[in-house]
Amino acid sequence: MRAVKKTLQALGLTLLLSLPTVSAEPSIPDLGTAGVLGLTVQKEQQLGDYFMRTARGLMPIVNDPVLNEYLTSIGSKLLLHAQHVYFPFEFFLVNDTTLNASAFLGGKVRVNTGLFIYSDTEDEFASVLAHEISHVTQRHIARFLESQVRATRMTLASIIGSIAMAIINPSMGMAAASATMGAQAQSRINFTRDNEYEADRIGLNLLYQSGFNPEGMIDMFRHLLAQQGNINPAFTLLIDHPLSEIRVAEAQNRVQQLPKRQNSTNIDFYLAKARVNVRYVRHQDMQAYLQAILNDTSSNAHYRHYAAALCAFELKDYAACERYLAMLPSQNLFVMDLAADLALAQHENDRAITMLRSALNRRPGNSVLTLNLANAYLTARQYQRCISLLKDYMDKNPHDVNALDMLSQAYGRLNNQCELNQTRGELFALYANYGRSIYMFNQALNVCPQRLTQERIKARVVEIANQRAFDESLRKGL
Repeated sequence: MRAVKKTLQALGLTLLLSLPTVSAEPSIPDLGTAGVLGLTVQKEQQLGDYFMRTARGLMPIVNDPVLNEYLTSIGSKLLLHAQHVYFPFEFFLVNDTTLNASAFLGGKVRVNTGLFIYSDTEDEFASVLAHEISHVTQRHIARFLESQVRATRMTLASIIGSIAMAIINPSMGMAAASATMGAQAQSRINFTRDNEYEADRIGLNLLYQSGFNPEGMIDMFRHLLAQQGNINPAFTLLIDHPLSEIRVAEAQNRVQQLPKRQNSTNIDFYLAKARVNVRYVRHQDMQAYLQAILNDTSSNAHYRHYAAALCAFELKDYAACERYLAMLPSQNLFVMDLAADLALAQHENDRAITMLRSALNRRPGNSVLTLNLANAYLTARQYQRCISLLKDYMDKNPHDVNALDMLSQAYGRLNNQCELNQTRGELFALYANYGRSIYMFNQALNVCPQRLTQERIKARVVEIANQRAFDESLRKGL
């Protein structure tokens, strides 16, 4: 399924409308100085949720179900062997071709598309995630923030707000940090040397325990070290996590003490890498890029065939797309996703629905298959089936913007204004666009006839107002 439409990406940037009065008193957690309060795990999770809401509105987050599924699968595989995991992690992809990844409070881990571009193996890719996970589980970020409170005498709220903005929008974050923290603190999280060594050590062990080749971390270090002297702006990971020969040597010594292991052979890494290279890197001439892929016989065959299929689809050469897909495992999620797109593009809606239903019966609840099937129902104008499928799915995935977007489209096609306005209200709330969110819920109040529904909407408006008050308590320091 194609990524969510650009109109959805603009939700968080829409100007706020004037807000209606809300009678309930907002419940705002105390965010005073860390020396008085400390940063509890519960507060850390709340701050992580704030970060995600802000990020959705301001960052080019990639809402690509199959890439998200792959990224989450690697993160989950690592987390199974991690210690001190106190809350669910969320891994999200940002359309940025620089090599970078960064973690924030509450287990929120940003990964740039550039990590796929510059990683040669899945083990290298996973090593960066293992390192970032370790920064969170060892609470390095929380410790850094508390140290800044002690050093600057600023409130925890103002420092968290500026750090979050620095990760989301570096230029804005620099200005915020300058205004709130002066010269005593940087606009990014600067881990100490001991923090980096600890994340290396724990991340390396995590990588090995999860079945990856620990040499992948060393190989990634070598890529970065080779670029460090050049200060290559494409390798922004070096800014947040500067390397030294000593760090690399220490990691190498630890790897040598572990049994040898072969690199991962998971084809999904190569398919994900191909998908990023074709769909998220600008190509002036797609036909020339396709030819370059086919000529590079030294590349992984799965990568080559899937990249060629994606290029052919973009060029609307559907026969060639089908030929390249036939060279790949038919039950692979990346392959089924493109096969469904291909069938819908050729107006073979029934073929797409039959294929996806059968696959979903074998893998109930799978997000890629569910969202693709919902999209097929939507395309085939089977709106009630689309709604039924997505409502069940959203019981477990309430923050899925693709699902909410398709759900709102289906309600709109059925002219169900009551559900349409509520769904749009939830979508705007995910992007921290609270003015539009409350406006949509108030619109729903005007058209929803059932009293129970109206009471539920009123309660939801109060919840959103409380969420907005919490977010504003962080932004006030900026």
